[in-house]
Amino acid sequence: EISNEIFLQEEENHRLLTQAQLDYYNLEDDAYGECRARSYSRYIKYVDSPDYILDNSNDYFQSKEYNYDDGGKVRQFNSINDSFLCNPLIQNIVRFDTEFAFKTNIIDTSKDLIIGLHQVRYKATKERPSFSSPIWLHKDDEPVVFLHLMNLSNTAIGGDNLIANSPREINQFISLKEPLETLVFGQKVFHAVTPLGTECSTEAFRDILLVTFSYKETK
Repeated sequence: EISNEIFLQEEENHRLLTQAQLDYYNLEDDAYGECRARSYSRYIKYVDSPDYILDNSNDYFQSKEYNYDDGGKVRQFNSINDSFLCNPLIQNIVRFDTEFAFKTNIIDTSKDLIIGLHQVRYKATKERPSFSSPIWLHKDDEPVVFLHLMNLSNTAIGGDNLIANSPREINQFISLKEPLETLVFGQKVFHAVTPLGTECSTEAFRDILLVTFSYKETK
């Protein structure tokens, strides 16, 4: 778990956070799941370069082994808005995640990387909860995933993170409440997100930014 203070040390970053949060209101519905809105873009980072190159393709694939709901098929999402990608706070988050992954030896620094950004809003009403995909304990395809909470309605119920050593043993229950509180998942642990609901007549939401790291295939 990473404190949000790391990302909000400068006063300017609070303003940039508000800008980033507003972008979630413009997300289009996720074609692969109800009560979710989503965009996705990815960067290529080559070993011999400090640059993050925005990829023209934003196809996203997970194997059935890791996602029993939506795995085994290529999912295509709308690209993330340039205003969000160019937000200095978001760029700092991506750099921080990369450096963290490098320093902790979670990823192989001798390989070219695909760095995926998933902008997701879970939307819940009194009658219709919002579910993650997959809906229960799973491991990720990627060697490491960073989950940054971007925003959370004060009327939201659930949306909590479960951490487990095995599918039959839940070891931790973590509730992210404040923007930019962050969790890091490696491939050794199982994790899940509980459904998001609300008791209010108005819609509740939970906004997250997932930053995923995988290896670029060599041709």
